[in-house]
Amino acid sequence: MYAVEAEDASAGTFLHLTANESWASETARRIGGLRVGDRYVVGPGDDLGVEDFAGFTFSGYPAASSLLASATRAAKDMLGAAEVSLAPLSGVHAMTCALLSLTEPGDHVVCVHPGTGGHFATAGILRRSGRHPVFVRYQHESLSIDASQLAEAVCSSGARCVYLDVSSTIRSHDLASIRSAVGPDTRLIYDASHVLGLIMGGRFQHPLSEGADVISANTHKTLPGPQKGLLAFRDQDLADRANDVIDNALISSTHSGSTLALAVTLLEMEEFGSEYAEQVIANSNALGASLSELGLDVRTTPDGAFSENHQVHLFCDRFGTPSEVASRLHRARISGNVDTAIGPRAYLRIGTQELTRRGMAEPEMSTIAAMLNFALRPAGGDLGHDVSAFVAQHTGSAFSFSASNLPARLRSNARRPESG
Repeated sequence: MYAVEAEDASAGTFLHLTANESWASETARRIGGLRVGDRYVVGPGDDLGVEDFAGFTFSGYPAASSLLASATRAAKDMLGAAEVSLAPLSGVHAMTCALLSLTEPGDHVVCVHPGTGGHFATAGILRRSGRHPVFVRYQHESLSIDASQLAEAVCSSGARCVYLDVSSTIRSHDLASIRSAVGPDTRLIYDASHVLGLIMGGRFQHPLSEGADVISANTHKTLPGPQKGLLAFRDQDLADRANDVIDNALISSTHSGSTLALAVTLLEMEEFGSEYAEQVIANSNALGASLSELGLDVRTTPDGAFSENHQVHLFCDRFGTPSEVASRLHRARISGNVDTAIGPRAYLRIGTQELTRRGMAEPEMSTIAAMLNFALRPAGGDLGHDVSAFVAQHTGSAFSFSASNLPARLRSNARRPESG
């Protein structure tokens, strides 16, 4: 136990630049750690405080149930969804729930090849459940999925479902072209695990209005919540069909503590999401520009932007093998992922979502670029103390109900939740 606590303290001295982790607020973590998280929160209960649920009788939790209802309403509003489920336990569980509830054994499902940025688990889930994956490639030159190739894959396989599961990307999908190409009857599921917070903040694309039927996502990347999952449905009938399968076959406990922490995070996004998402994207482009000015090679979109979301792709092949680069960064107390999913070159898949949640803005991106430039070079020397000192200046949670370090222009708008 003490070793884990010490390890946690040590990890807190690292600069975390991974694109697949988050920084939950103190409020969310506190609510998620309450004893009510050990209970089944299935409803507010009747006048006697009793809740009957699916043949079981539970104690009612009116305050917790009200919090969950408010968060679900907020998620529906932010995503433009007819229905939202906070029940999935993770992103892969949400993926499993979506695929198994909306397809049948024997169906073909089109997804993105994992060697070009698709999720590693999608094909395995499909095969193990009697479905058949059909792969399309994410084009690293255009950073897009070719809609005509996608349509051909749907037509040639007879697939009734497309799962857009690109995990390594710096731009949005052309969903209108994809929907037009595959036709109105093909189920289109959009994996928003990486960009969910930016969608909710209104600073990225809007999948459900652009052609997607379902959003499937985890909740701990740009949505800075606990490790949970979420499903959002454009159509109520589709939601009812999916939830009938999910509720009766794929989920029992929804893990109350994590769900309550997610509820707090969703309400924080409703309050601060627009400014947060705007700052994430601004930070990505500021970091990309600073790295480029230092002579480092950074991926850009066809329009010349360094990013449309939280990811910045810094090519690192000139500095050694992926393991050498990762080890060099670790010695400098920098946590980063080396990726090879898009194109022939290895790159650092940097995420700015945690940096933003910790209150960092454009000036700090310049500092981080200089640290990376120093740390990547074989003769860079010892940077660990400087990195830890920098991290120690940013320990709060901006854009949250527990914010103590909002950027100055937003401090007057920061509000704490009402008591109770």
